[in-house]
Amino acid sequence: MITVKTYGSFNPRRYGNPWIARVDETGRINFKSAVGSYTGRYGAGEAGDLYLYAPVEGQIYAYGQKDYRGSNTAKEYVQYIDGKLVPVATTELVQALNTMAGEGAKGE
Repeated sequence: MITVKTYGSFNPRRYGNPWIARVDETGRINFKSAVGSYTGRYGAGEAGDLYLYAPVEGQIYAYGQKDYRGSNTAKEYVQYIDGKLVPVATTELVQALNTMAGEGAKGE
């Protein structure tokens, strides 16, 4: 397992629980299979770590936290390369997806 981000406590009426999911070869976020979890209590706004279960080399992941009342919804992309999560800018997502496809990483 690898920690993706540590979150402080938050207002659960405004913010949803942090999430993480695979990004498929078309750039869509795929929530069909669980790839990680959050250690804070569900729906309570507790501080905790967002973690990834078993990262796949070359795979791109998206993670974030929904803001139900405003425009502060956070969404970031990372790619697992050589045992580390490397940030991927939204403007570089297509290039990263091409490298992912070339390395044979598979989203489910």
